[in-house]
Amino acid sequence: MKIPMMITADYATVDHSTGKFHVLGAFRTIQAKEFPFQHKRMCLALILEGEIADSRNPHDLTVTLTDEDGNPIFSMRGAFELPESLHGIPPHCNLLFEFNDLPFENPGEYCFYVTVNDAELQDSTVIQVVKHNAGRE
Repeated sequence: MKIPMMITADYATVDHSTGKFHVLGAFRTIQAKEFPFQHKRMCLALILEGEIADSRNPHDLTVTLTDEDGNPIFSMRGAFELPESLHGIPPHCNLLFEFNDLPFENPGEYCFYVTVNDAELQDSTVIQVVKHNAGRE
């Protein structure tokens, strides 16, 4: 199994009639006027792709957000299934996670870690949280 796409964005959705993934406002940096800071809304959008044998089998997924020192801010775990493989094409699924009022205590690098099946697959994406200096453009 692999993750061909993992991105943070302002908004993401899947059109269930077409299967298209819509991601708006992709970013890797958040600017905050002061700390601690709560980011109003953020989506983590993933595409998971498996092998044909992975279809219709239950898989575990864990998403963890850590601070710059590797301390977990939160972790969530759930189950998913990849759809049945059609015409020999590897199965894939679009997964979305929406986070509201995420707390950031300090500026720095924060990392989303995604783990499938207790480390069969691990991937991550980093976001920078920086202090916004008003008046400097």
